[in-house]
Amino acid sequence: MAETEGVIKYRLQFELAEPPVEDLSELNVWRSILHGLQLIGQDATRYQGYGFGNLSMRSKLDPAQFYISGTQTGHLAELQDAHYARILQTDIRHNFVQARGRVEPSSEALTHAMFYRLNPRIQCVIHVHSAELWHYGLQHAVPATDANIAYGTTQMAQEIERLYQSSELSQCRTLVMAGHEDGVICFGESIDLAGQALLTLWVEATTDNRFQG
Repeated sequence: MAETEGVIKYRLQFELAEPPVEDLSELNVWRSILHGLQLIGQDATRYQGYGFGNLSMRSKLDPAQFYISGTQTGHLAELQDAHYARILQTDIRHNFVQARGRVEPSSEALTHAMFYRLNPRIQCVIHVHSAELWHYGLQHAVPATDANIAYGTTQMAQEIERLYQSSELSQCRTLVMAGHEDGVICFGESIDLAGQALLTLWVEATTDNRFQG
């Protein structure tokens, strides 16, 4: 049986606070593009009707922190600053996240945190859901996590660290979550580069399917 989408598995210490003070407009532009492509969203016929997909950016004021879209905001066509949570601290080993904002952070906060720890140059992480991209990635040797590892867990974060250090992940900036139905992650040294990595995969997958059809 497939896992329920969007369930937070880490221990969360959350403080209700005012929306972020940093400029999230560029991140929101890409979020709207991805929502329009149905790579982020909510569909009653998919994933038990839960929202899917999330994205984040490193804080410019404090590079040890990052902003991430809130849990179950997929149904919204456009996000406001209040729909993002600020991640203040994470302890991956002990499955812990400290955050503040108007909305609790995405269930994938630990996964995003690992990318920011792996390389200080990484500025953005995007997680989408697409059966088309997922199957294409698995069939075309895109770096993939172990199929036995669930999303949003300490084990997933550790698996991403392993892939980053032992595969072409740091160069291609794209991975498939083999154990998380339709899950794909892209990242980059800027928000635009992360988005472009995802669109490159989207173009490759859709073109390949047209030729096969």
